[in-house]
Amino acid sequence: MSADKRGIGERIMSIELKSVSYTYDDNTQYANPALNNINLTISKGEFVGIMGETGCGKSTLLQIIDGLISPSEGAVYFENCDINSKGFDRKILRRSIGVVFQFPEYQLFETTVERDVSFGLRRLGLKKEEIQNRVSFALESVGFDYNKVKDKSPLSFSGGEKRRIAIAGVLAVKPEYLLLDEPIAGLDPYSRIDFMRLLDSLNKNGTAIIMISHNADMLAEYASRIIVMKKGSIVQDAPTAQIFSNCDKLKSSGIAMGQVGNIVHLLREKGVDIAPDIFKYQQLIDGICSIYGGFGE
Repeated sequence: MSADKRGIGERIMSIELKSVSYTYDDNTQYANPALNNINLTISKGEFVGIMGETGCGKSTLLQIIDGLISPSEGAVYFENCDINSKGFDRKILRRSIGVVFQFPEYQLFETTVERDVSFGLRRLGLKKEEIQNRVSFALESVGFDYNKVKDKSPLSFSGGEKRRIAIAGVLAVKPEYLLLDEPIAGLDPYSRIDFMRLLDSLNKNGTAIIMISHNADMLAEYASRIIVMKKGSIVQDAPTAQIFSNCDKLKSSGIAMGQVGNIVHLLREKGVDIAPDIFKYQQLIDGICSIYGGFGE
């Protein structure tokens, strides 16, 4: 099988990592791998949460997927092609995969909101009318009126607004896959909910979401699949309900259950007969109401 192209029978419309390892310091005999023999497939339209302790390799994994760094071993395939092969056109990745790094608002630099959001589009060589349409779409997707903000400096906005502008610059490319590294860190509770609803809307319209977060409650609410990492390896990869139904296994990976999981655990410790596999807010409310009665309309 070729390194950059596979047989027609094995064609997978997805991102696929095969036996991927990565070590930051290959010249050191005792260097520990940041990633160790990762095998992973993420298909179009999925909403995947990635969890794990700080330093377990989550951010490195995103950089490998986006082609920012190349694996020390193994291969990364996008739509059946090895992204690190000599003949692969990296523009395909730039058009198809968008990345939102932690605190993306720090990357704002242009003189106006429109210029900042359109930066990636201008590099793709799109026509002026198409660029304007996409910028308008992206800004409206994150809650801005294009005409009201397009000529303002992106640095004149609040912290949460800056983050939304930065994310609009990624959305303007209309990626099929959106990779996010702790995108809700530092946001207030209302901004977190608004942002997760935006991701949910994008996902329901076909964009695959791959999101790193320490916020178990938000991932429990919106992700359909959870990947748990530890020391550079994937130790769990399963539907969200299955991951959050095993509190002890999560704790062994250094991951807190979140508020819903903790409440369920405390209620069961006190003898309340509430289902142990509850992991969403509405499930918790329904479970409590079924035991103690509803609260009325």
